[in-house]
Amino acid sequence: MLGSVTIEPILDIPMVKLGDDLANLLVNEIKASAMKLEVGDILCVASKVVSIAENRFIKLDTISPTDEAIRLHDRVQSKDPRVIQLILNEAGNETENIRINGNWIGARTKIGRVLTSAGVDKVDDNTVLLLPSDPDASAKTIALTIQESLGVQIGVLITDSDGREDIAGATQLSIGTYGVPPIRRQNGTEETICDMLAAAAGLVMGQRGVNIPAAIIRGSAYEFTETAKLADAY
Repeated sequence: MLGSVTIEPILDIPMVKLGDDLANLLVNEIKASAMKLEVGDILCVASKVVSIAENRFIKLDTISPTDEAIRLHDRVQSKDPRVIQLILNEAGNETENIRINGNWIGARTKIGRVLTSAGVDKVDDNTVLLLPSDPDASAKTIALTIQESLGVQIGVLITDSDGREDIAGATQLSIGTYGVPPIRRQNGTEETICDMLAAAAGLVMGQRGVNIPAAIIRGSAYEFTETAKLADAY
């Protein structure tokens, strides 16, 4: 169904810190902004703030690269071999899941998505941030907290910024879902609706430094499905 879709950022979210209750933090900001959620709204939340709250930080001085990581480093020398080891870990330590094109390295991660650097994000010279360990579960926790606190059933997508080896810049895609089936089937076609929604939210969430980690999409028709998971797209 075609119709009007609106995207509204949730502004003034405080800097998320390790151990924060992200779900309740979002509830508090929604209340403070007087934003009125409606049944069927879709909340998009940046994976970075989820990872920070869930303490997905890794210190590189605790990582010892394996022979395989060192071998891959010979092909991508711009990437720290310890980071390559973490990319391997996120790829299930399966070399066939690694993708290399020049200085670009990506991997099919344990959640099923092929992501630049397997979603491993450098924080400083000795710290990186991994993706949430179970983004579907993270999305569910946020959705159920909102339902309990605000009395409205919404879908939640965990989104991630990702660059590609074949084009400059980055877009936003989905790495986790609750309530929103990742595939929409209509008129004999299949659409990866979770990524279309994530990319749309990226118009207002922006990339690194914008500091808008969440947005509400309204007007996109979907059938709320409690059992929906990202793996349904594979």
